[in-house]
Amino acid sequence: MESQMPPSSMAAFIASLAKGHDDLGARIRIVTHSVKSKDERVKLHAHFLAFREGQPTVAEFVDILSCKLVPFCLHRQHIDQIQSSWGALQPDKIQESAVRLHQQALDLFKRANKKTNRNGEFGELITYLLIESVLKAPQFVAKMSLKTNSQMPIHGSDGIHLSYSDQTGKLSLYWGESKCYASVHGAIDKAAESVAENLEQGKLAHELFLVDQYFDLAGFPGEFREAILSFLDPLDENYNKRADVSVIFIAFDFAAFAALNELNPDEVELKFSDELRAALAEYVVLLDKAFEKHGVKKHSVEVFFLPVPSVDEMRTLFQNKIGWIP
Repeated sequence: MESQMPPSSMAAFIASLAKGHDDLGARIRIVTHSVKSKDERVKLHAHFLAFREGQPTVAEFVDILSCKLVPFCLHRQHIDQIQSSWGALQPDKIQESAVRLHQQALDLFKRANKKTNRNGEFGELITYLLIESVLKAPQFVAKMSLKTNSQMPIHGSDGIHLSYSDQTGKLSLYWGESKCYASVHGAIDKAAESVAENLEQGKLAHELFLVDQYFDLAGFPGEFREAILSFLDPLDENYNKRADVSVIFIAFDFAAFAALNELNPDEVELKFSDELRAALAEYVVLLDKAFEKHGVKKHSVEVFFLPVPSVDEMRTLFQNKIGWIP
């Protein structure tokens, strides 16, 4: 089937939805590096939390995370409907409405985590933020709201994002997967295993079904519906222009933190960047072996590494922040 070209404004509109995370720049740093996987489709990203007075700002980052729950958990259409009413409200009523919206997201996050036997995890939330802020791909399906639906079996990726390029005419779908382990070795292996499972035909078909089924809740103008859905239709030529990209987020305990106490606080971030850059050379070897072990090949993968002093302690901080009760 021959398909019409997507509207020329679609790429700009989709990219605009991934904005709003400029505040992350003060909390999370980017490490430039030249480390590469054996597979050119695998791209590595390295980040670390900003330091203040020689100490990583973990608590401050957790504070930021708690403020991002609304767009992560709730469908964009629902958020837009609530916010569109604010123009007619007094300031105190706008504040009350915003608090209720945040509470809805918070309650949903807790219910979804308990239903899926997850322990108040922060990993999915960080994955969402990195895909939007770094890859400029807005979330399309808010899976948190689906995980509480007993009639909807949810498996596969942690989140679904998308982007579109006017230059290539290609639509990219991003499937997020987060692993937060004390051991980076264990996290890498589990991540590769999850990617392999997500690429199974049945699970991928289910993910595509979610995109189709919940399109109206994504808050996209109707003029983009036919264009976007054409990339999911095997009978449409645009189907051949769709790229499926796995995004792996790995948080892990990093021994280099212990050695920073002896440094001048002004030297810490530069030294830490060097340590993480050097460690990437080891991690990419583990990553390539894990992909080979689990049969992941000829597939685009964006991998984000975030070392922390303690995954367990960061998890506890986040749980306390959101009022998590097991």
